[in-house]
Amino acid sequence: MTETNELTLNGDTKRILFQSMELIMKNIKANIDHLDKNFKYTKKFINLVHDGLINKRRLFLLASGRSAFILQCFATRLVHLGAEVHIVTNLASMPALRKKDILIVLSGSGTTGIVVSLLNNYVNTVKPYGIVTITSHPETVIGRIGDITIKLKGRTKRDKVVGDTAVLAPEGTMFEIAAFCYLDAIIAELAIKMGKTNKDLLEKHSQGT
Repeated sequence: MTETNELTLNGDTKRILFQSMELIMKNIKANIDHLDKNFKYTKKFINLVHDGLINKRRLFLLASGRSAFILQCFATRLVHLGAEVHIVTNLASMPALRKKDILIVLSGSGTTGIVVSLLNNYVNTVKPYGIVTITSHPETVIGRIGDITIKLKGRTKRDKVVGDTAVLAPEGTMFEIAAFCYLDAIIAELAIKMGKTNKDLLEKHSQGT
């Protein structure tokens, strides 16, 4: 390290923030390629949420930590499309899950303790119309519970750190930013599928959502 704001990597010295951004952008590109090759799963996800919007199904979004903030952003856009959305954080304040509802779970590691606990207590009461899990580890308990499982590429907090660049995108940053981009892109697909314009979304936004 030559200066506090510079890092030498593979003989190339750049500001740390640019190296971090480039690392993140490479991971997003890797996800674009990966998702394109496995688009059938994303298509099922889009069709399920579209069905939920058309048929007034409630959407329940479940995550913890930074992933919960990402789902909150997704929830805002879903509301702009006319959805009734609930963020699952406290079972005591949540309406009961119904067979006609949709559950979307976000967990990079697929093993987040509080998410597993909420699933065990919440989902086991009733099987909803559809469950989507978004994770980097489809083989986990959380990954396997989905009717549709979307795998996103990116190091999570459970993955072994390789090399000395982990600090540029610590813990689950790679997964979380990929998830944010992916879910916003899902909204774009849904908006166009529903014939919505930016003006339509802004009208919902101006109503306080």
